[in-house]
Amino acid sequence: MNQENFEIIYHDFNTKLTNKEFEKALDLVPLLLDKATNDLDEFYALMGEATVLTNLNKLEETISSYDRLIKKFENSNDESIVKFLAYAFYNKALILAKLKNLEKELEVYNQILEKYITDTSKELEIVLSKSYMNKAICINELYGQDELLKVYLEFVNNFENSDNEKILEDIVQAMYNIAFIYGKKSDNEKSIKTYDELIKKYKNFENIKILELISKAMINKANRLKDMFKNDEALEIYDELIDRFENYSGEILNQVAIALHNKTIILSQTNNEKELIKVCDLIIEKFSNINNEMVLNIVSTAQVIKDKDRFNNNSW
Repeated sequence: MNQENFEIIYHDFNTKLTNKEFEKALDLVPLLLDKATNDLDEFYALMGEATVLTNLNKLEETISSYDRLIKKFENSNDESIVKFLAYAFYNKALILAKLKNLEKELEVYNQILEKYITDTSKELEIVLSKSYMNKAICINELYGQDELLKVYLEFVNNFENSDNEKILEDIVQAMYNIAFIYGKKSDNEKSIKTYDELIKKYKNFENIKILELISKAMINKANRLKDMFKNDEALEIYDELIDRFENYSGEILNQVAIALHNKTIILSQTNNEKELIKVCDLIIEKFSNINNEMVLNIVSTAQVIKDKDRFNNNSW
């Protein structure tokens, strides 16, 4: 009879939660705990309590609720509890992020990674991936780029062979960030190598988020080559990007505009006037109607170059 009562009350609790009757749902938690007949019932009741408190924006109370839950169940052998306990840790970290308590937030991500990193279940991959990415944000705020680099490198090493596309989105972002950090540290060779690994490994994906990062990686790789005075190699990459992505839209198409603009810089520096004007014509034709401030500035620059060329050709 007790188990039936728990299930009925838990159903009522979830109905109130769905209907955003959070205070009424919270009132049911003591009754759920009283009617719980096993660890899993109690676990669900406490997770429900933390969820309601989160929705009520009672952040300190939410943390206390998660602490109570974690303390009671952190050594459980019940597979269902073990799987969902990772989410309790993760949700606690997100609350600490809202409270801007970076040190404690970081501590929780470290607890997650230490406790679950050897777990190969698909259910926990996402929690571990997001924990790494959020840990990176904390580390950057607290300790700077050198420590940040270590986090990204560890994450990529542990998860680069995942077959979960959502995790691979994070991996590609991490690799992009690694290359970007190397670039900021003026280590162009490591930066180019990392961009190259990213581009080659994920070039056949059709995931838009991954393709956006690939297009940006190609831009940045070419820019690093340009900084090293390897203009021909840079131009090849810009052309490859333009050919591949010219029919896309959104952020990817913006990268095409940047590639064309960067081409005009190299062509201007190398006095290749004929090709320069051709690229300017393409920019004006393709991007004049794009409603994006950066892209319209590129169009304006191309128009200035054309006007200057026209003036020079008509001068006495």
